[in-house]
Amino acid sequence: MRMMPRFMSVGLLVPCALTMLLAAGPAIAQDVKGEKELTERGQKIDKAASTADSRHVTDRLVDEWKGTTFKFSASDSHQLTSADVQNLRQKGLGFGEISILLALAAKQTSANPKSVNDILAMRTAGEGWGKIAKDLGYKNLGSVLKSVKSAEKDLDRVAKADDKHADKVGKTEKVEKMDKPGRIERPERPERPGR
Repeated sequence: MRMMPRFMSVGLLVPCALTMLLAAGPAIAQDVKGEKELTERGQKIDKAASTADSRHVTDRLVDEWKGTTFKFSASDSHQLTSADVQNLRQKGLGFGEISILLALAAKQTSANPKSVNDILAMRTAGEGWGKIAKDLGYKNLGSVLKSVKSAEKDLDRVAKADDKHADKVGKTEKVEKMDKPGRIERPERPERPGR
């Protein structure tokens, strides 16, 4: 049995290893610490928001970012309004994605930050939140996660308050209907003759 020379076996392994590294490279480069948790938090926000009144959720998001000026496009910078949130909802974003998008836009540290619409275009093009964060210059998502966690907590409170209010209204309506039975009219008795 003939053995292959050692230099030939190493010569075959190097190109294979290089090919595998290059194929895995983009996946490794796109990973930003905290991306998975960020996505999970966004999903939890959507779940909580699904049981709440959308106006209350919108108002809560606007309150969360009160005092923060967002760059929506090259020529449009202003504080977040309910109309902005509704516009993002009409574009198919859930409240969780909106929370992540706003946190990424607000927490940028670069001298030339991307606008909300630019970040949304990156997401629409199929980029994950981790890749977008990396493109925006984030080393990790700590500050973004902190904002999204805060939004999750607040929106969970809104959902619970809406649920309690709905339960209370439902019980009140039932009690009112049960406590107010109609008065039963009794027929008058005929008079007895001879009395």
